[in-house]
Amino acid sequence: MSIATRIRCVLAVIDYFIFGIGGLCVSIVLLILRPFVPSRERELGSKTLQYSWKFMCLVLRASRNLHLNAPQKKEMEQIRSSIIVANHPSLIDVVILTAIIPKCMLIVKPALLRWPFLRPILKRLCIVNDGNSINMLEQSQEALKNGFNIIIFPEGTRTSPGKKSKLHRGAFHLAIRSGSPLVPIRIETSEPFLTKESPWWYVGKHCPVFTLTMHQPIMARQGEAAHPEAVRLCKEVAIKLGLDYK
Repeated sequence: MSIATRIRCVLAVIDYFIFGIGGLCVSIVLLILRPFVPSRERELGSKTLQYSWKFMCLVLRASRNLHLNAPQKKEMEQIRSSIIVANHPSLIDVVILTAIIPKCMLIVKPALLRWPFLRPILKRLCIVNDGNSINMLEQSQEALKNGFNIIIFPEGTRTSPGKKSKLHRGAFHLAIRSGSPLVPIRIETSEPFLTKESPWWYVGKHCPVFTLTMHQPIMARQGEAAHPEAVRLCKEVAIKLGLDYK
């Protein structure tokens, strides 16, 4: 590695440490606010998370480990009560999306609850996919009714370059049941960054450029049989996100 790359790797490790401390601070803020504003805990927590992750993006940009290109940023800031579906090339995709799109809730795996500094946040601001699909759909529908956006990565895990993705259809069944629009956002990176194939501390030779492209919302056809309609939505979203799926 060049000296410049080594420096950026060191700065990235510092950035991730700041991210961990920030997560702990957000958790503390939520615990303090909970007794005083129980009815607005989720909304205030969502704003706190959004601004903390905005700060994380600023730190990554300052250390030359992120360059964000989002021409439709203003339109993305206006999204409400929608299901955001995106491809998943990097570990920080959710950080970038949540930093831009307001009132976001995430569908997360139970394994993430093992992270101590994230556990309080996830329990309050996320819907845990514990295998109970009915419960997950009900919680998601309730959040959408309250004006929150749901972020879902249909691949379920980070994309491996050159490999076909298996798309899960939970987002599409949620769109059918709730009547909420699906908003496809394609994430492209100039080079691999925080992928499953690279070490967590390696940032690549150059500053990665993340380009976000938001497509027109897709509505489920009401009255159609659920399975074929979910298949149709899956195919349409896969095309928008540039996914080769099986």
